[in-house]
Amino acid sequence: MPDVQAVLWPTGSGLIVGLPYVAEGARRRNLLHYTLGAWLALTSTAALLLGAPGLSWVPTIAGGGAYAGPGAGRRRGKANGGH
Repeated sequence: MPDVQAVLWPTGSGLIVGLPYVAEGARRRNLLHYTLGAWLALTSTAALLLGAPGLSWVPTIAGGGAYAGPGAGRRRGKANGGH
């Protein structure tokens, strides 16, 4: 049986970061923040179903991709004269 702290540290932090994003997105009706928070919370929780390497790699790749997607879109929008 794996050590509880080793299992919950990478997945719990993603869940804890995702929930305020969901709350902020719902409060301000910001779809981007709501979706980002839901994605972080779901992928971090889903990583619990995987073995030891997945506990670190799933939140890293899925969470990093969640931040990179809107960041690239925002950068492209500014390059095209957007605000």
